[in-house]
Amino acid sequence: MKVMKIGFLFFLISLFSLPFSSSSYACSCLPPGTPLAELEKSDAVFSGKVISVKTDDSTLTAKISVKESWKGMDSKETTVHTAIDSAGCGVNFEAGKEYIVYAYQEDGKYTTYLCSRTTELAYAQEDLKELGDGTIPTKSGDATANYPSTQNLVVGSFGVLLVLGGCFFYRWKSAK
Repeated sequence: MKVMKIGFLFFLISLFSLPFSSSSYACSCLPPGTPLAELEKSDAVFSGKVISVKTDDSTLTAKISVKESWKGMDSKETTVHTAIDSAGCGVNFEAGKEYIVYAYQEDGKYTTYLCSRTTELAYAQEDLKELGDGTIPTKSGDATANYPSTQNLVVGSFGVLLVLGGCFFYRWKSAK
């Protein structure tokens, strides 16, 4: 009986830790929508020059000096994360080049993907024409999306409540 209880607890902990694990898949995506459609879907859309690029095992991090913003960006600098290579849908940012970036907020960071309209500014004439004039950022410092993922908060909270409920149920049943 004790082995079943330990097994059940292990199962619950394993089940609710799945959303916190990372997965890797080969890049496969549909072509992006129009610039205005992607503007609507994105959390931030801006153009700027890459100041520096850093890489680790699976992530490329680009620090960007923001030149113009169409949505969600009011800082003069930001950091954008992407997969390290195109097989993982990563954008190959290069220091010194200018890009238009369609960014999403994930786990408190701005991220972008090969499947978005993010591209070098020289190849984004259709985007610039359709988006029109943007605004020039005014805030100093690095803009980041500093809040945790809602999915992780909800699932984690639900998992804690479920485990606590199971403990109280066990104590209630064993008291009878």
